[in-house]
Amino acid sequence: MKNFHERMDILHPLSKEAIVKVLGLGKEEIPLVPEDMARELTVTFYPEETNTINKNLRDFGDKLKATLISIGVHVIPYEEALMPVSYKYIILRYLKSAFHSIRILVGELLSLQDHKHRITLGILSHIKIKKKVKSGVRVITIGERPTGYLPMDNVMSFTNNPIVTILDMPAGINNDTDFHKHFDTAAKLFAYHMTNLVICVGENNWILYSMNASHPIYPLEKDFEKSILYSLIPKLSAPIRPPMISEFIVKQRTLDINDNDHGPFVEDLVKSGSLLEKTGLYPPGKIIEELEFRNEFYKWVGKIHLDHRNGMSFGFLARQLPVKLKHAIDISEVRNKYNEKDLGRRDYFINGEGVISVIIETPHGKFCVEIPDVWVLTERSGANKTKIDPHADIIKIGLVKGRMVLQTPIGLSIKKHYKPSFDTKVILAHAVGNAMVGSILKRINPSSKFVYALEKNGMAISHWHGYLNSKHIPLGWYVYGEERPPVSCSSPQSAIYALQGKLDAMYKSLLANEEYLGDIHIEPQHGTNINYLSLSELGEFLNSSEEVSALGNKYLNYRSAA
Repeated sequence: MKNFHERMDILHPLSKEAIVKVLGLGKEEIPLVPEDMARELTVTFYPEETNTINKNLRDFGDKLKATLISIGVHVIPYEEALMPVSYKYIILRYLKSAFHSIRILVGELLSLQDHKHRITLGILSHIKIKKKVKSGVRVITIGERPTGYLPMDNVMSFTNNPIVTILDMPAGINNDTDFHKHFDTAAKLFAYHMTNLVICVGENNWILYSMNASHPIYPLEKDFEKSILYSLIPKLSAPIRPPMISEFIVKQRTLDINDNDHGPFVEDLVKSGSLLEKTGLYPPGKIIEELEFRNEFYKWVGKIHLDHRNGMSFGFLARQLPVKLKHAIDISEVRNKYNEKDLGRRDYFINGEGVISVIIETPHGKFCVEIPDVWVLTERSGANKTKIDPHADIIKIGLVKGRMVLQTPIGLSIKKHYKPSFDTKVILAHAVGNAMVGSILKRINPSSKFVYALEKNGMAISHWHGYLNSKHIPLGWYVYGEERPPVSCSSPQSAIYALQGKLDAMYKSLLANEEYLGDIHIEPQHGTNINYLSLSELGEFLNSSEEVSALGNKYLNYRSAA
C-alpha cells in the first residue's frame, strides 16, 4: 500500500445534480469553478474618500477594477447599484425589531432563554432612510471610512451584500508572521471596518484576509489576474453564511448522551480533548463582545451575520455514529427492483417515501446505493473544542432524506449560544459520503476494514485550520481537494467538494486495487478535514511528531512538499 497524495482528477462518479439532492442544498444554481463564479457576480466600488486613499491603494483599486472586468465580473457604477428604501421597509424593520425585543424580554423573564442582544431605538436610529445598495451586489471600498459612512451603513442586506475593504498593510505583517498574529489582526479589521474580506496592500505584495482565518500573500506584480480569479472570486461568490436554525428539523430535548447508542461516542469527544489540545491545532476562538466594534449598531449587525452566535472558534470535532450500510446493487438489478424509468436520463431517483437512491460509477461498473440516514455528534458553535461540557456543548445533527435534523440533549433547549457549527454542511457531506463509500466497498470488498469500522464504531471527523505534512500521510488515506477553489466553510460549494472528492478517492482506490481506510479533505486557504477511526486515535496520530501538522499554510502545497 502506498501513500496517495498526487493530484486527483475529477472523475465524476456522481453528478452534481445528484449530490445537491443528497445534501439537500436547494434549487439554486451553485457555480463550482472560478470562471463561472466570476460571471455570476455583480460588483460596485464604493465612492472614494480621497483624503484617506494614498497612491498605492488607488493604484491597487484601479488594477483590481480592470481585472474584475477582464475576467467577466459585472462591475457597475455605484449609483446604478442603489435602490430607494421605502417607508414600508423602515416601518416593517422597526415592527420586527420591537417584536424581537419583546420576545427576548419575555423569554428572559420566564427563564426560557438566556440574554440576547436587544434591538434598541438607539440601534435602529443608525439605519439610514435613503437609497441603499441592492441585495446581492458585492461592494468594494478603498481606504479608511468614518463611523456612519461605512459600506455596511448603506446596503440593503446585512448578510447578502459581502463587502471587501482595501487597506494599507498593517505594521508587523509579513511573510514570516505566524497564524495567531494574522488571526488577531484579521479579527480586529473585520470588526472595526464591518467587512467580510480585507485586502491589505504593501509595497511589493498584498494579503487577503477572510473569516476562514486564511491569510494568503501574493506579489503585486506577478500573476495578479490569476490570484484575483482563483482566490478573491471564490470568497466573493461563496461567502461565509453560518447555518440558520430555520434550515433544520429541530427536535429539542430528545438526545440522551448517556445511553448505549451515544455514550461511548460522547466519551470519545470528551476524553480526546486533552490529547488534541496538545497538538496546538485548536486555538481559542473570538468572543463577539470582546471585538472592537465602533458602536452598538455595528455589534448588532455582526451578531446578525453570525446568527446571534456568541463568537467564532476554529476547527471542529465530530463523531459519526455507526451506520447500518445499505447493500449496493448492480445497475442491471435496479429497474426490476425499483421500476425506475428515468435511469438513462439521470443518476438518482427518489421513491414515494422520499428516500434517495443514487447510481455511482466505479471501475467495477455502476452500482445503485440507497442513501441511509446518517447521524453525527459534534459540539455547538463556539464551544471550547478540547474542553467540552457534554451536558451543554453536544449537538446531534443528521441528514435524513436530504433534510438536516438537529437534536438537543435532554434538558437542553436551543438558546443564544447553542447553534450548529459553521461547518455543518461539510460535516454531513463527509458523513453521508462515508455511508455511500461503505455501501460500495461492502459490495466489492466485504472484508473492507473501513466497512467494518463504520458499521461497528462509526467514524471520527475532524477539522483544523492547518494542513498535514505530506511525509506523514497515513497509509490507506487518500488526499483530495487541494486544487479546489478556496470557498468559505459554510458554503454549499464546500459540501459538494467534500462529497465529490470522497467519491473520487474511492474510485482511485478501487482502480489501484488498494484498500481505502479514510480520506483527508484539503480546503485551500481554510484547513483540513480528516476521517479517522476515533478522535482519541487521531490525537495520538497528530501528537506522534511535531512535524505532522501545523496551523496556517506551512504544509499546504502537497506537490512541492512531496
